[in-house]
Amino acid sequence: MNAVTDQIERQVKAGRRVMDRTFHVVEDQVAPVMSSRRAQVTSAVLIVTIVAIGAGLLAYRRRRRRTLASRLQDVLPEQLVRSRAVKRALG
Repeated sequence: MNAVTDQIERQVKAGRRVMDRTFHVVEDQVAPVMSSRRAQVTSAVLIVTIVAIGAGLLAYRRRRRRTLASRLQDVLPEQLVRSRAVKRALG
């Protein structure tokens, strides 16, 4: 019984060595691909974030209500806006 157990144990150890070697070979091949994939995903997330923030700022600026003074300055003739009394009144 002891000889059979030793033989099985040797076979298991040999199988483990083969599996470890295979794992290390696969790991060496996959590691560079995975690191570049992570870089691609990270850069894509960064670009999407920047675009989303830009779109949000544009939407905010378009939706923000202009002040009464700025709207009046756009409507009034340029000569009238340049006078000091109107400038003081509009702010």
